[in-house]
Amino acid sequence: MLEGRFDHLVSQSLYEPVKVKIKKYSGHPLEEDALEQYHDDGLDYYEVELRPEDGPYLLPYMARRSDGSANGVPFESDDMLDASLKFGGRQFFYPDASRIFIDIDRTIPGRDENGMGSILDQKADFDFIRAVPPAGYTKKGEKLGVDYFPYRPMGMSKTPRYSDAAKAINSVWAALKTEEYVGCIWLQGSPTVEETVYWLGLLMDTDLPLVGIASQRPHGQLANDGDRNIVDAVQYVVSGLGKGLGAVGMQDQQIFAGREFKKGDARPGGYKATGGHGGILGTVGPPMTIYYRPAYKHTSSSEVNMSRLPSEVEFLDTVGDSAPTRISIKHADGRLKEDMVPRVHIVKYASYNEEDETENPDHEVDILARIDRGLKEQSSNGEGTPKLHGFVMEGTSPFGRGSRGQHAALALATYSGMPVVMVGRSDPWGTVPTFGNPLLIKGSNLDSIKARLLLMASMLKLGRLPKAKDPRNPTSAEREAVVARIGEYQRIFESH
Repeated sequence: MLEGRFDHLVSQSLYEPVKVKIKKYSGHPLEEDALEQYHDDGLDYYEVELRPEDGPYLLPYMARRSDGSANGVPFESDDMLDASLKFGGRQFFYPDASRIFIDIDRTIPGRDENGMGSILDQKADFDFIRAVPPAGYTKKGEKLGVDYFPYRPMGMSKTPRYSDAAKAINSVWAALKTEEYVGCIWLQGSPTVEETVYWLGLLMDTDLPLVGIASQRPHGQLANDGDRNIVDAVQYVVSGLGKGLGAVGMQDQQIFAGREFKKGDARPGGYKATGGHGGILGTVGPPMTIYYRPAYKHTSSSEVNMSRLPSEVEFLDTVGDSAPTRISIKHADGRLKEDMVPRVHIVKYASYNEEDETENPDHEVDILARIDRGLKEQSSNGEGTPKLHGFVMEGTSPFGRGSRGQHAALALATYSGMPVVMVGRSDPWGTVPTFGNPLLIKGSNLDSIKARLLLMASMLKLGRLPKAKDPRNPTSAEREAVVARIGEYQRIFESH
C-alpha cells in the first residue's frame, strides 16, 4: 500500500466482466443541487457491467516486485537507480503511442473543454508505426540501443545512431507513399524532436502535414502538456491547414517552422523560434490559424528530398580524376541505406582557445583525428563503412569564425574531401555573410545542430569534395576545383 489517502490508480484492463453499482450524483459536487434535472428510477445507484473489451479503466495498482519472498515487495522509485535490479527491470516508455491515445480517450485528462471524451477517436483513425521507438519488446528479441532507445531511467539511456536517421526517414517515407494517410505526427523526446522535424522537412517529398511534438512533462504527470500536444497535432492534420507548410513543430498551441523549432527550457512553454526573425507560423487557437508560410525550401520543394536524391551519388574523388566515384546510397526499393548516412562532426570555438601563438593546425587533435578516421573509412572496401564525412564549425555570431588554428585544421578537412560549414554559436540571429573564406560553406542563420543535418542531406546529393593530392599544399587548380564544388553546397544552404 502506497502512502496517501487514496489508492494509486493506473489505467488497466479488466480480467473478466464485472457488475458495479455507481453512487448516483457523485460525478460532480453539484449534481445533487440539480436533482430536478435527473430521471428518478427510485434507486440510489446506477448498475453497469464493465467488460475487458471496453478498454482500460482507472483501477488500483496491485502489482509488486518479486524479491524471493512470499508476497514480494512494493515497487519503489529508487528501483530505477539500482543497477543490481536492472534499474527496476521494467521500461518507463511505451513501445508505441497507441496506449497514450487510448488513455487520452478514456480518462478524465482527455476530456475536451466541454467535458466530452473520446476526443481523438472522434477525429480520425490512426496507425502507429515504430520508427525509432523509446521502448522495446525484449521477449521478442528486441535489443536496447539497437531496436529501441529510451532516455529514462538514466541507467538504461541509449541514444540513436547515424543509421537510425535513415531508419526514421525510411519509416515515414514508406508510410506516406502508400497514399493512405492525410498526415503524419512524429512523437519524440523533447530535447531532440527539433532535429528530426528538420530532417523530415528536408527529405520527405510530400505536401501532407508533418508535425513533430514532445512532452515536457511525462504522460500521466500532473499538468502534463504532451497529451494536449497530441490532440492539437491531430486537429492540425485533419484541419488541412498544414498542407504545404512542410514539417512543423507544435508545442503549447504554437506552430513552429521546422527550420526554426528549438527547445530552450524543460518546461511547458519552453520552445522558441531560432534565428531572431520569426519562425512561429500560427496558433492552435481557437480557431486554428496560420499567419505565415516558410520562405525556405522544404518537403516537396526541397532539393534534397527522397525523390531528388539519386540512387548513386557521383563526384570526383580527387581533383583531375578522369571518371567519377559512385556510391550507392539507396536500396533497390528506394529506401536510404542506413550505413551510408554521412558522418558530420561539430567543432566549437571559444575565446582563449589557442594552444599558443603559432596557430598550428596540428594542435587541433580532435579535428585531425576525425579527418584521419574519415579517410580510413573512405578507403575501406568493407560493407557498412561510411564514405561521406564533413564538419560544422560553430564559431562567433554571426560570422561563424573560429580560431586560426581551427580554421587551418578545417582547411585540411576541406582539401581531404570533407565539406565544412561555419555557423554562429547557440541561437544565431544574423546570417553568416557569404563573403570571407571560400573554403567554408556559410551556414546562414542555422544553429550547428540544424546545419549538421542539412550538410548530411546535401552530401547524399552531392557527395564529397574533390581531394587535393597533398591537403597541406594544394595547387591553385585544386583550390579552384574545391571552391567551385563548395558553391554547389552553398546554394543549398542559402535556400533550405
